[in-house]
Amino acid sequence: MARPKTTRAAEFAEEARDRAEEAYEAAYAAVEDGLDEAHRYLKRQWRERPVAVAAAAAGMGLIVGLLIGGRR
Repeated sequence: MARPKTTRAAEFAEEARDRAEEAYEAAYAAVEDGLDEAHRYLKRQWRERPVAVAAAAAGMGLIVGLLIGGRR
């Protein structure tokens, strides 16, 4: 049985799929690098200014709590 020829549309779809996968992998790596950098920054700030970081976290918790609680 003869193997069907791939159409230009199928080739285009495969190329688009490959490009999308590459873009996804690049974006994932960028996000992962950004999260690693943010984690290092927060750890450094925690060591240098623990009271300020704790106050900021408490303030954010208060704001989120008010936003969630205010939607009743």
